[in-house]
Amino acid sequence: MSNKLIVLMIDGVSAEYFVTSRGRLPHLSALAERGLVVNDLRSEVLGTSIPGRTSILTGTTADVSGIYGNKIWDTHIQDFRYANPYDVRVPTLPQRMKDAERESAVLGFGMVRPEDATIFRSPWWVDELIQRARDSQPVTSDEGWLKVYRSRTDSRFSVWCNLVGFPEEWLDVGGDNSAERLLRGAMSDMQAFNWVGIVASHADTPDLIMSEFVLPDTVQHYTGYKSAFSHWSIMQADAAIGMMLSRLSSAGVLDEWNIAIMSDHGHSPIKTAIHPHVILPNVKMQSEGSVLLVAPKDDTERKYITQSLMNYSCMPFHVDFVPDDHRQDLMAFVAPDRHSFELDDSDEIATTGKPIHRSSHGLRPGLPGDDRFAIFAGPDIPKGRIDDADAIQITPTCAKLLGLNLDDFAGEPLI
Repeated sequence: MSNKLIVLMIDGVSAEYFVTSRGRLPHLSALAERGLVVNDLRSEVLGTSIPGRTSILTGTTADVSGIYGNKIWDTHIQDFRYANPYDVRVPTLPQRMKDAERESAVLGFGMVRPEDATIFRSPWWVDELIQRARDSQPVTSDEGWLKVYRSRTDSRFSVWCNLVGFPEEWLDVGGDNSAERLLRGAMSDMQAFNWVGIVASHADTPDLIMSEFVLPDTVQHYTGYKSAFSHWSIMQADAAIGMMLSRLSSAGVLDEWNIAIMSDHGHSPIKTAIHPHVILPNVKMQSEGSVLLVAPKDDTERKYITQSLMNYSCMPFHVDFVPDDHRQDLMAFVAPDRHSFELDDSDEIATTGKPIHRSSHGLRPGLPGDDRFAIFAGPDIPKGRIDDADAIQITPTCAKLLGLNLDDFAGEPLI
């Protein structure tokens, strides 16, 4: 076995999309034809971005990893805050590589601690996470994300980028409006996959390289599932993969690498937005798409929250996906089909309305709209197809391809 692996995540590509739209994706389809395809990879609970990334990194369920939402409850500040890599309670793939005295290159993949990777570039979106323009109210930056943002990498990365005349830092193109931010993201995604190709082309590169492509999730949110713009955004991800493969082929190393590509969650059309901050003023809550996490102050408020949300057909849901030490603080509710919770607009006065996010994820757990795809291709990958698999099987599959110990994984490798 080569024990060398590239892991690429494409944000927000659903299982249904990949099955029905492969004709738009020539590079992904070519990898699928010569490798192992998982047609329906079940999503983590909840099916949102940061839990999805953490699942890929850890191979555990959210109640074990501690990352059950994009925001998690912080008992010290008694409020929700963005989850960061230092909240992850179990080893990640880069940490496992470090423990085995091997190297990793993490080029923009979220939820990795910088000290666990030899070569590290923070995700390009971390500066927006620290203080995002779309937040209706300022959110205090936590030290975990600030540490990630400030981290830099070893000198080899600079040398390799300089050899081919490619920038070693994220592009600083500014821009305050949504169109400029979107273009900055598209450019940064392409830059990240270029970095993967550059780093993987050298003999003394780390054995694990990880990166991600974020554009499809953002575009689908604002333009809709399978809109013309959404097709374009996913085709851009496919083109970036083709560009990376071309770099590997030109360097004569393509056959040395196993490649794993998957999404973090799916996407589904949304018809109606529910505005829980209007229904429940002054209640602490966090929207995870069609699931709402709420932190009641006491039993009286718990009853008030339940009745108020049930008036809009939002039903209570269990919190088994939350770690034991957070369950007593939280409630969860699921919205009706094709509804989602939106907290973006602080000036909103209607309880329901036209959604800002025309497509979303984080559905009632178990619904197929959050399901995703996965492809494994390379010298150690058997050709084949798997109809469906569990989220916790991805990480042990990657670990097996890297030659790491598999004893403490809950899921079985797919290979």
